[in-house]
Amino acid sequence: MYHNDYTVLVKEYLTRYTEFKQYVANIEAEIEDYKEMLKLSAAPKVSDMSTAGGGGGSGDTSQERAYFRREDLEKRLEDSYHALLEMLPKVRKLERSLDAMKATNPVDYRIINARYIEGWSWEATASFAGASVTYCRNEARKALRRLTGAMFGEESIPMQTHLVFIDSNKNNENCG
Repeated sequence: MYHNDYTVLVKEYLTRYTEFKQYVANIEAEIEDYKEMLKLSAAPKVSDMSTAGGGGGSGDTSQERAYFRREDLEKRLEDSYHALLEMLPKVRKLERSLDAMKATNPVDYRIINARYIEGWSWEATASFAGASVTYCRNEARKALRRLTGAMFGEESIPMQTHLVFIDSNKNNENCG
């Protein structure tokens, strides 16, 4: 990823922060529901041992249907765990980074919260932060860079990897 890609990703996380938190809450509730359903699944009825011939039906016994239902619930539970494990670290990392920003620089937090999480206009953001629109725009860029660094570390910070020295004492022999 390039440096700007990380910043764009953090902006996307911020604009979808409420959605992500609700998704995590829904998945956690779904997991609890599946666990309860697995606890409550009753033992299947014993089939009737009649000498009379029967006909039709689905072909599956009640034991098989109960087994398939339980297997389906276990699969759903596993899928929900995987979905939670995919989303939860991102949400928690963003929450920790926002909490740190709130503790160290409350004005930046108010700007980021109002503009990107709540989706307010720059004028409303400036009013909420108690600053000018220009200040809020400039500070939002800086705060986004700091938040990106807090979330992704050194890989998100652009660095110069090569140093090129030009000898000014040398004649420009190689120039055109």
